[in-house]
Amino acid sequence: MSSKPTPEIILTHFDWSLARLKEAIKNENTEYYRGAALQRFRLTYDVALETIRAFAIESEQVCSTDESCLRWVEKKQWLVKNAEWKVMIKHYKKIKNQPKDNELDEIYIELKTYYSLLKYLSECMKLADV
Repeated sequence: MSSKPTPEIILTHFDWSLARLKEAIKNENTEYYRGAALQRFRLTYDVALETIRAFAIESEQVCSTDESCLRWVEKKQWLVKNAEWKVMIKHYKKIKNQPKDNELDEIYIELKTYYSLLKYLSECMKLADV
């Protein structure tokens, strides 16, 4: 008999992953560290979506796609107003499909923005009264 983890438990994993993303972004800009930062972004994004889905389930909502999850948190005002989350989703999907190096450079440049967006999301979730 297994139960699904609560949003609060998953949120601790999200926060841990955010801290690792912040560390990865601070490293020098070498091929190795860029790759590590991009991988950490992918993992952090995955945990963020898992956390969103857990909160949605607790609120008796369903978000079956990344887009629907981010629309849901946007309605809850857990995203920075006018955030470029659609571009973040596009970049996440590119990373999963192992893009060319020039595409990775474009995504790497945006990691600080994505970190800020995800950090704000995490902070709003901590204050949430689902």
